[in-house]
Parts: sequence; C-alpha cells; structure tokens
Amino acid sequence: MQTLYYSTSNWIRHTDNIVDLEQYRRKLSQAEDHQPAEGPELIVLPQPSAPRTRRSQRLRRRALLLDAWASMGVLVMTLTFALRALAV
Repeated sequence: MQTLYYSTSNWIRHTDNIVDLEQYRRKLSQAEDHQPAEGPELIVLPQPSAPRTRRSQRLRRRALLLDAWASMGVLVMTLTFALRALAV
C-alpha cells in the first residue's frame, strides 16, 4: 500500500469568492510533475467483516430482555394509575 502526501504548496489561495483557474491548473500540473513514477496500480478491497462473536449475541439478548421488562413495567404503571384514577 502506498500513501501519497500533498504539501500545502499545491493549494491555491483565493480572495472572496473568486478563484483563479489558470493558477489552479498551473499548480496542479506542477504537482503532477513532482510525483514519483507510477508503479503497479493499487486496488483497495474492502475487508471482510468478522462474524459476530457469542458475547455480542449474548449482550443483544440481554438488551432485548431488559427492553421487554421495561416495556412491561410501563404498561403495569399505566394500568395502575388508570385504575386508581377511575376508582376515585
């Protein structure tokens, strides 16, 4: 793998919203002239994702169980308050 670094001398400066395209092209051609000779073409392939581990599956099940218990708690509290409000 090869990493290319560009120095800030290759950048152009502009004032307000005006950019001098001729200056940009000139700097770009100078930057291309100073690059090293091209070697073999580099292809970047995505890394295969690792299979999920048991721990993450266990944590997911635990989270779903806690979510279910919290939902049941909300329902029980809602029914309790509704029944108390109707009884008064």
